Amino acid sequence: MENQPTMAVRPDRKGPKNIAILLFISAFLVAGMGYQDWQLHHNGLNDSQIEVFLTTPNSQEGEPTSVEDYRDFESSVQEENGYFIRAVALLSTAACLLVGSVFLHRLQRRGAILCVAGAVTGLVGGVAGSIIINQNAQEYLGEAMKLTYEIWVYLCGTIMGLCLAVAALPLLNARARLALTPNVQLDELE
Repeated sequence: MENQPTMAVRPDRKGPKNIAILLFISAFLVAGMGYQDWQLHHNGLNDSQIEVFLTTPNSQEGEPTSVEDYRDFESSVQEENGYFIRAVALLSTAACLLVGSVFLHRLQRRGAILCVAGAVTGLVGGVAGSIIINQNAQEYLGEAMKLTYEIWVYLCGTIMGLCLAVAALPLLNARARLALTPNVQLDELE
């Protein structure tokens, strides 16, 4: 067989840096969601906020949700730590993404690993907290609100799964992996 020319795989330094920027921005969005859940765990909503929140769902078909029903739902979720679990998971994810994206932008492998670890934490904890919240919604809230909280479980899982996929790209792509690996040079001895 003839020798076929082989093409060397060159490192891709732009791809991991672009992903790092995307993960850096995502860290702030995830932190915002985590902070909101933290507030809901500690304070909840006041009656006027609940009335505004329930205006649209109560205008749809099905049984309406009263302020008292929402208070019972909120108390039950707080007792079972649904908001707390999701808040801790999302805030941990945000911290990992924030620090990891800086390392990844500097083309360090530990940045990609830290981002993946954060995304896994967000996926597991976010879905677990969302399931607890959804179970309580199914018990206490009206039809429109039940569907909303059920969709939140899938939405949280999908978004955190997408975050995991993006964070794992620099570790899975051969050219990006080469950019993260330190260059090794061998000196020839005479």
